[in-house]
Amino acid sequence: MRERGGDTMVWRVHPRLLLWAGVFWTLAVLSVLGAWLAWGLDRTEGNVVQAAVATVLVAAVSSVWGLVLLRPRVELRGGTVVIVNPLATYRLRREDVVAVTDGLHGAAVFHRGDGFKTRAVALGEASAGIRDERLTDVRRALGL
Repeated sequence: MRERGGDTMVWRVHPRLLLWAGVFWTLAVLSVLGAWLAWGLDRTEGNVVQAAVATVLVAAVSSVWGLVLLRPRVELRGGTVVIVNPLATYRLRREDVVAVTDGLHGAAVFHRGDGFKTRAVALGEASAGIRDERLTDVRRALGL
């Protein structure tokens, strides 16, 4: 998804991927509710353990999805390219970026003039299979 605001452009994980993650998360939450309902109707130790384990699993998956799907983005702010990956944030000067290509597992690779490379998870092939269009958009915005 691309957003515009003033002189800032932002690309996030594609909405189609977020939609599917939301569908699976909703199904997982419904299963947790079902487990707690089963415990409410039949208060046995086995049912409460099942419901508690399901709750912990949904909480863990929600945390991971938040980190992997909601945090990653690529921002172009004036003369700076900000790449926010799940565990790290990189700031590159716009003039240092000499190319943007497909990389390992589809993550876009920002090549710098000094030979270093930075991967951008938000533009990966997990972004609903339209990475070529998104990479073209990023390249155009960078003037490459």
